[in-house]
Amino acid sequence: MRRRMVVAANRGPYRHTRTAEGTPKVARSAGGLVTALDPVLRERGGTWVALHEPSAPTAGECNSGYDLAYVPLGPHTRRGYYHGVSNGLLWPLLHSFVPTIRDGEVPWRSYVAANAAFAEEIARQASSGDLVWVHDYHLMLVPSQVRVSVPDARIGWYCHVPWPGPDIFRTLPWRSEVIEGLLGADVLGFHTDEYAMNFLRCVDALTAHRIDFSERTVWVRERPVRAVASPIGIPTADVSALASDPRVAQAATELIEALGGRRLVLGVDRLDYTKGIPERIQAFEKLLEERPTLVDEVVFVQVMVPSRIDVRAYAQLKREVDRLVGKVNSRFARSGRVPIQYLYRNLDPLSLYAHYRAADVALVTPLRDGMNLVALEYVAARTECDGVLVLSEFAGAAHYLHHALMVNPYHCRGLRDAIVAALELGPEEQRRCMEALRLEVAELDVHAWADRFLALLEPVP
Repeated sequence: MRRRMVVAANRGPYRHTRTAEGTPKVARSAGGLVTALDPVLRERGGTWVALHEPSAPTAGECNSGYDLAYVPLGPHTRRGYYHGVSNGLLWPLLHSFVPTIRDGEVPWRSYVAANAAFAEEIARQASSGDLVWVHDYHLMLVPSQVRVSVPDARIGWYCHVPWPGPDIFRTLPWRSEVIEGLLGADVLGFHTDEYAMNFLRCVDALTAHRIDFSERTVWVRERPVRAVASPIGIPTADVSALASDPRVAQAATELIEALGGRRLVLGVDRLDYTKGIPERIQAFEKLLEERPTLVDEVVFVQVMVPSRIDVRAYAQLKREVDRLVGKVNSRFARSGRVPIQYLYRNLDPLSLYAHYRAADVALVTPLRDGMNLVALEYVAARTECDGVLVLSEFAGAAHYLHHALMVNPYHCRGLRDAIVAALELGPEEQRRCMEALRLEVAELDVHAWADRFLALLEPVP
């Protein structure tokens, strides 16, 4: 019999929201994690443990088929855990951006307290032999804390972001606490083999634990801890169905008409300094400097989803993107022809996939990214097997999408050349590459990802 499961993540799987008419309703949260694990929990039974939010519904309200448990944190602890440490310190560090924040300014105690509160709630929910699956950098101390309370649980942890090498990671003052916290798990999952090896190298450099690199295993006394490459994907069947919806096709046609029939180069990103948005705009500006008549043939549409706008670094990035877009448009706009269309908002699924369907070229060029599901979504949306994906070599997706047009986003001229090459790629070559990409994306189905990881975590009878 398949074991009961306890999932722990910063966010819960359901939230209170409203319909377009303003009627209150309960909706499933967006994102691949919920898409993958909601049906697994419904099948196995168990509990989802998350941070308490004002919009959090009860299990009865959302008819989840499993229990929901919430971790309450006081405002001071919550702010220090989430903004101060998770997003202010760990997010940049794990993306290989060494943070400039000083030791004394970091509310580390809040992070420890929040992780302990999560572990306490998990221990209340988990029975002997349950599978416990902890998610992401918010909860890196939890595995060892749960191990103390529920020693015979099978514990997994998954890293939804990159993992840097020891030269970067060792700058963290609490590096030992983090590593020992994670080594309370039985299986540690990473998007790529590079990230898994980076973690093992950090353990090797900063601890005395015995490591078998060939088996990707750390021995914590006599207990093995495996670090595995387990790439997350998208719900490919759902995405294909949405991309094939006649309403999406109609909206894509209307979008192309609204843009004056110009070819569409598309960027879709959350507001974040890891996404390489300014570098992308500067490369497009360089292209227009050399070929200004392209403004009559090509339009660059950048969709930027608001995120962490109360954090200073993100507010500064927003101002920089605003400035760059305004600069390019003021330099190269002609009557009825603006070179950059800039949408600072979240698009509903129909509108988003209409943009994917309309785009001749997708620019997915983060400076560093754990996986980047936009790249996978764009490919899955190209049901006619046309279009070109320009992909940063520093995205985890680059390890799996071998038929994308790879680019170094730090190289402005190289990125400009990649845009040109994508626009000039012929129909036959587009079809050949996109057919191969669609097969590669199909291999990364998010439901298969969950099944593969749980198979590693499930103990052998």
